[in-house]
Amino acid sequence: MTETTHLTNDLQVELNKIGSSVKLQTDNNSVVKMNYKDWAWAIVNSRSIEASTYVGLDDKHLQLEESGIIACSSSTKDILEMATIIDKWLSKQFDIFQVIEQHENIKINKTYQDLKTLSVDEILEHRWTYFTEEIAKGRISFRQDVFEEFKKHFSFLYPIFSHDNLLFSNVIEHINDDFKSPIVFCDKNVIWVGFFKDNSDEEGKKTFKTKDIEQAIEMTNKLLPNGKHKTKNPLTN
Repeated sequence: MTETTHLTNDLQVELNKIGSSVKLQTDNNSVVKMNYKDWAWAIVNSRSIEASTYVGLDDKHLQLEESGIIACSSSTKDILEMATIIDKWLSKQFDIFQVIEQHENIKINKTYQDLKTLSVDEILEHRWTYFTEEIAKGRISFRQDVFEEFKKHFSFLYPIFSHDNLLFSNVIEHINDDFKSPIVFCDKNVIWVGFFKDNSDEEGKKTFKTKDIEQAIEMTNKLLPNGKHKTKNPLTN
């Protein structure tokens, strides 16, 4: 086990020792300015890693990501083990389950695991059910009857709540900039549908309010992008 004085430098030394092709970001090769003494970062194609250490703590934290989704995380005192995991993930392109098999201290992220093991339809069903339960528990301020009716019409899309506002994406776990979703908000009597946070004057005019759920669904349909929509798994599409 090596004592760490500069995480990026020390990790790079260990990566070089094991013959890894991974090159960590530094002030010399990156426009990203960060505290490379306590943080380390690297990216290869759709995969990336982020490592960190904190004053007074022996353990170092490592996080692996793919396509912006956290795959797993681990804590270790052993910087060589950390370098070995990074090499397997970025250089050798091991599957996450291969990495976990060889390193017991790694904890897989449930969202990532679902993306790797479940179908899109299964993930969507789990997501809609989860929000139905959260609304019923009062953890999300949104009318249950409105949400259940929206599920009947938009269950093929990935629902997202932001500050009790409902919006949709056609990519799981991502707000897709290429998929312009209206925002839906409701109180006891009124449902609002539109682009309330958009800076465009033209888009800002596309806001509606109604007491009728079916009309709110119709408004949402009109404001969603044209065409048939199929939600994608970001790890396979």
